[in-house]
Amino acid sequence: MLAFLLGAGASRELGMPIRAELNAELLGWLNPASLRKINDSWRARGYGYSDDIIAHVVEALDAPDFDYENLLARWEDRFAATGDASYHRLYAWLAQVVSQALFRRQVSNRQVYVDGFPYFSGLAALARQHTPLWIFSLNHDVVVECLAAHFGLPIACGFSQRTITLPCRKAPGDIVATMQAHVLSEAELAEAALPFFPSGTPGINLLKIRGALDIFALDNTHDLIKLAPRSADFDAIIDVLQIANEGLLDNLLAPDPLSITNQIPWIDEQGNRRVLRRTLMASETQLTDPYPHLMQRRFLEYFRIHLGSVERLVAIGYGMGQDDVNEVLQDWLAGAP
Repeated sequence: MLAFLLGAGASRELGMPIRAELNAELLGWLNPASLRKINDSWRARGYGYSDDIIAHVVEALDAPDFDYENLLARWEDRFAATGDASYHRLYAWLAQVVSQALFRRQVSNRQVYVDGFPYFSGLAALARQHTPLWIFSLNHDVVVECLAAHFGLPIACGFSQRTITLPCRKAPGDIVATMQAHVLSEAELAEAALPFFPSGTPGINLLKIRGALDIFALDNTHDLIKLAPRSADFDAIIDVLQIANEGLLDNLLAPDPLSITNQIPWIDEQGNRRVLRRTLMASETQLTDPYPHLMQRRFLEYFRIHLGSVERLVAIGYGMGQDDVNEVLQDWLAGAP
């Protein structure tokens, strides 16, 4: 069986950044002077950080080998060692900055998609030869879903057909539109009961190992939802992502954006207050709730299970820089004939 493992470089032809480019984009506007100015505005609103904490961040920004993922890991370690909530909030803030940078790239590159689709025509041919074609993705984008829609390929992402309704409201609270999202319960993930296409079914089985822009944790549960486009075309996929990030938020629940880092508060059809929590590497809950790490291990284990039936794995755009993924690959290679 043939399968693909996709890293950031696999999405570059369709406008998504690789890690070095994202580092450069962040440093293009986040520098010691701008950080201090931002912190002054935070302090004026009752947030902000001490001079010592800001000095620590400035040191990281000035480092010639600046890397946002390493900085997040450093803050995670410092929070674990000291319990200082400042590192918890900094982690959440930078994670949201990265999330929004990826989101903006994703929704602003529609013409890049149109121009780039022809270069991926081989994917459609392979998906028709290998039924289904497994794709394991380390990326947060919706590139594979857009490619499947463009080439008319069925796709399964491991979420059930159960849905919830997400209403969008205008300022007075009236519902002006709704969208749907598929559900993956904590129990289904724990039992590895993800509804992918069985052998012999044409299409793509897509397993996103690291969370995604269109996948959220629901409320304070460990259930996940994945946004469902209204139709099977790439514009609809981008539309639903944009609506969730820009039209679902109920501003009455969050008059100050600094109070809702990495979350989208919303009101359901019954008038109950709800929240969607982003799932990128990427949520402040990762520092206080052990479940995000457990969720990662479960997706990695699912990757390991299905990799066992793969005869040939093609890695595209992956720099071999993630130890837990490399461990799975090493075990697979050791057992390969």
